[in-house]
Amino acid sequence: MTLQLTWRRRLAQTLLRRSAVLLPPHRASWACAMRMELQHIDSDAEALGWALGSIRAGFAERLRALRTHNTPSLHSLAVLWIGMLIASSAFNVGLVVATRLRFQGLASAMGRLIEGFHYDRFVPFADAMPMGLFVLMAMVLVLFVVSLSLSLRRRPTAFLAFCSAVALSLAAWLYQLEIPTYVQAISSAHRWRVGICFVMTAGVLSALWFCSTTPKLSLQPLDGEQR
Repeated sequence: MTLQLTWRRRLAQTLLRRSAVLLPPHRASWACAMRMELQHIDSDAEALGWALGSIRAGFAERLRALRTHNTPSLHSLAVLWIGMLIASSAFNVGLVVATRLRFQGLASAMGRLIEGFHYDRFVPFADAMPMGLFVLMAMVLVLFVVSLSLSLRRRPTAFLAFCSAVALSLAAWLYQLEIPTYVQAISSAHRWRVGICFVMTAGVLSALWFCSTTPKLSLQPLDGEQR
């Protein structure tokens, strides 16, 4: 059967050639099987989807291979990342509480960990913070603790708890950006770092999703490595 080489078909073939380098040595035969499978797909859209699924399979297998070479497992890295987010969330809640209770020494000491922090500028923000926002920040902390507990017990619901905590944390931060006193109290450099932290967290979530989910599109036809 001869297929017309449309741009999507050519792109699919190019992606398959590139995905071959992602596969670990013990999966090298998959590259040939993936290319052979492409020849039996008539639809250009399905062919492109197959190629994208093959790239995902390559990433997933490479991650699994890395876990067998004395490198920290993805699970241990995720636990460490959750621990860092717990510390950050607890710090944010503690700083607001210390400021509202006028524990200036404690609040100022904590503020030294934040570049460009000014206690006198942070007081109006802490005082103006709605109780609902403070409750939301506390909920984020609780959800991160729950996700850590579930993750240590390797419960599937840990991922859902973690995603919920990240989503609420992002919502709380975006809400804070709308409060003028927050922008005045926190330097732009620190706000950028917080934004980068959310991007990195999204990367951790993507890595967990790639590693924990078997890409059925690419792996099912390759179980015997033949059609």
